[in-house]
Amino acid sequence: MNEIVRRLKSLDGFNKASELELKQWASFIKCIRHSAREVLYRKNDKITEIFIVLCGSVRVYDSVSSSEKKIFNFLGRGEYLGIAMAGLPAPKHPATVQCIEDSTFLSIPLSVYNDLLKKIPEVRDLVNRQISERFLELQNDICISRQLTPTRVADLLTRLLKKQELLGSYRLQIPLTRTDIAERIGAQSETVIRILSQWTKHGWIRTDDRHLEILNPQILEDIRHGKNIRRASTAASDPAEHDL
Repeated sequence: MNEIVRRLKSLDGFNKASELELKQWASFIKCIRHSAREVLYRKNDKITEIFIVLCGSVRVYDSVSSSEKKIFNFLGRGEYLGIAMAGLPAPKHPATVQCIEDSTFLSIPLSVYNDLLKKIPEVRDLVNRQISERFLELQNDICISRQLTPTRVADLLTRLLKKQELLGSYRLQIPLTRTDIAERIGAQSETVIRILSQWTKHGWIRTDDRHLEILNPQILEDIRHGKNIRRASTAASDPAEHDL
């Protein structure tokens, strides 16, 4: 129980709760660990608990076919999982969540989670903000879905970087493969590989053990907004590879 209390104290919002309240909630909360590529829950599973990512990261996706999937999001430390539909009657998960790397979570029974929202306004505000941010990301994905692949890659990397601004690092904390990026933006893996290879040659990015480091954030921001697109597109000059 002491470990759970310590973990709760390390999370935003819970510092307003009393020691007694934390201990009461901790008696119902579990700390669980999953290995890389292990599925935390699947689409249409009943929502009986809410998860908070303590360390590690996950991909949120839906299977388009037996060999193809659409990734909706990459989520890391401090993110709540299963919250979007938790307020509905007999809620079910709308997507599958899989660990990108070895990860640790707090598992909170749904009834305890609902009690937390009532008693800790800071946690409720945080959850509402995360839900809003994810819907805004979905809206952004729809808006740029017809843009050239370099624009979509730059947009994704820039948004991931901005989510971790408080860390003061240009190294993306979530380890991503080229396939992850392609399935996230709806592009061909080969096209993404060529684009990132070209950007590496230009000195705009580099890869360190699956972690991308953004060496020139400004030029990615420019590409995201349609500037320098000719230079950024040289790796995907074949019109068939623009994935429009």
